[in-house]
Amino acid sequence: MSSNLRLCPVACTLLIHGLGIAQAAIVEIDAMKHDIQQITMSNFDGVISKFRDSAVSSLWFFKADNKADVGFLDEYNKVATDLKGMAKICAISCTDWPVFCDKQGVKETPAVMVYPTNPMPAFKYEGKMESKGVLAKVARFIPDFTTKV
Repeated sequence: MSSNLRLCPVACTLLIHGLGIAQAAIVEIDAMKHDIQQITMSNFDGVISKFRDSAVSSLWFFKADNKADVGFLDEYNKVATDLKGMAKICAISCTDWPVFCDKQGVKETPAVMVYPTNPMPAFKYEGKMESKGVLAKVARFIPDFTTKV
């Protein structure tokens, strides 16, 4: 009987993983692996609003345990990598900051807001949630500071 008890943790773990009852994936933005800047409700103004006169930004609203958000993480990171140094590509957790997401009109995730330079108003990205579409929409608003010679 005691040998059966010793096998239970191993057997139970194998059974759980074999049945697909493993822990659900969650969105984890790691500064060492991702080019996305994770922000909070308290630093939104300092990261995005303060720079609207000269920089375009995008903000991905996500819920940590939402399967669609987990799938979108790599797509959004491609946008962040491609636009590094040209646009601020940020994310905020609606799991941690639900009141902020509500005030921004975000009812479901994933959702991306684009913040072009002033005076253009911020708007919700309405296309397919994939890197190509988001990248094209954000890049369209990057200011051109080149001068013709």
